[in-house]
Amino acid sequence: MKISSLILCICCFITTLSFAQKAKKKVHKRVKKVKVITQAKPQPAVEANTASSSTTQGICGTIVWKSGNMMPSPDKVILPPKPIERELLVYELTNIAQATLQNGFYKAIASTLIKTVKSDSQGKFCVDLPEGSYSLLVREGDKGLYANSFDDKGNILPVQVGKDKVSIIVFTVDYQAVY
Repeated sequence: MKISSLILCICCFITTLSFAQKAKKKVHKRVKKVKVITQAKPQPAVEANTASSSTTQGICGTIVWKSGNMMPSPDKVILPPKPIERELLVYELTNIAQATLQNGFYKAIASTLIKTVKSDSQGKFCVDLPEGSYSLLVREGDKGLYANSFDDKGNILPVQVGKDKVSIIVFTVDYQAVY
């Protein structure tokens, strides 16, 4: 009786293992198909600015706006960021200790302003810059200057420009968004 129960258990285990292997192969094939489809999609968030293709060294990118409830939910569609026109200010690399922050906006920056540039109606901008490290902020009217990213040393939205390189960024203005 014990031997027949053991044989029955082994047979069940082998059958289950066989079905599991077949299911794994089907899932693996489906995943490969999904990967191929995903690789074919364009990535518009990191397109270079075509409006100023003459930039050969500096920073190009897009400024986008996010607002409202950005919390993921099965019954809510999150809208994509909207391109916006803004004035972008390029400072020498600036640490938060060199800036005065009030109500989420910078009121004073104690470092050198290098250049300013305005994004177009599609949020695109390009600015020629020498090699170096820079901090980027956008002007938000009377509220002040805005940036929402820092590195591990407390530098405000740092961007590195290399020799004969164009750094591509997406600057997200999201102070009215909830995550």
